[in-house]
Amino acid sequence: MRIKLFLADALFWLHFLVGSIWLGLFLVPSSVWHDKITFHFYLTIAIVGHQFLWGLILMLYTRKFRMVCILTTPMQVLRGEKISDPKNYDHSFFKELVGKNGIKIPHLASTLITFSALSLAIYQYLFLR
Repeated sequence: MRIKLFLADALFWLHFLVGSIWLGLFLVPSSVWHDKITFHFYLTIAIVGHQFLWGLILMLYTRKFRMVCILTTPMQVLRGEKISDPKNYDHSFFKELVGKNGIKIPHLASTLITFSALSLAIYQYLFLR
């Protein structure tokens, strides 16, 4: 069980790394990296798109649609949660991250952050490159 929890923690920190890079790219000036807006746009489409597709696949098990990161499912399974358990498909990495610091946020806040990042990346791609 210790190995499973270690692997779950490793997935948590991988999740943190990917999310930090994804959102951190908003802070990198285009003058430093000329193709940053294009790269960030396609990265955002890949991140949000895979969450949408994985949510559709999980809907076969949950009978409910939620956008879910593909890293969340193995992380929660390693923690002992079933795929059909709401602790798996209704889990939010960002909610867990801030929850570790004693801050409680609704699941909607995580969804709003995702769609805000998507909207901003689309805006930058269409109007600022």
